[in-house]
Amino acid sequence: MFKQVLYTQWKWSRAELMFCVVGAFIVPTLILRVGYEVVDGYSITNVLGVVGFAGMFFGSLSLFTAFALAWRPYIVDMSLRHVGPLSLPVPWPEFVRLRFLAGATLVLLPTFAVWIGGVIATTTSAIPLTLHAYPGGVALRFLTATLVAYAAGFMLQYVAGKHAVRVAVISFFVVLLLALAASMLGFENVIGKVWNVITTWPGPFSIFNARWMLIDV
Repeated sequence: MFKQVLYTQWKWSRAELMFCVVGAFIVPTLILRVGYEVVDGYSITNVLGVVGFAGMFFGSLSLFTAFALAWRPYIVDMSLRHVGPLSLPVPWPEFVRLRFLAGATLVLLPTFAVWIGGVIATTTSAIPLTLHAYPGGVALRFLTATLVAYAAGFMLQYVAGKHAVRVAVISFFVVLLLALAASMLGFENVIGKVWNVITTWPGPFSIFNARWMLIDV
């Protein structure tokens, strides 16, 4: 049963996955090459500044991968009125578990691409002697961040159902309005504190605030 669910998820998400894989292979090298030409130098400061853009790319790619894998299959199922999942000889909770594991397994494809792309980018670029390349570390961070975001997106999708996007957008604006109201009224920004708790260690989303440096000291 898991093989069938995995194949189905691959078939529905392969366009997004291939986009992520190709981007992970090519974009880091392009960022380093173009960035080095723009800064016109290979000093430590210039290199770290350029590599920071590559880190932003990896972080954005992890979010795109996560939500593509979490939401795409559900959207296809919903368009077919969930006939496929409901006709399977397994309970709904078991199917959801298999669907989650299938998406988590497919995360390994762009993760491998991030590692290989990082190796290509660092081996084909000039690196000052005092700096080192960490393609494996970035790939591991990408895997962790993608799984965290995937779990959050998957939970939202299967809890809110067809209203998931609406719930996400409304929640964003509610948080934004509460933060603005607290700031205007002079109250202590509780939302800011909560945000710091969840985005700094040991918060669940602290991985996104880590250093995504392909080249570092």
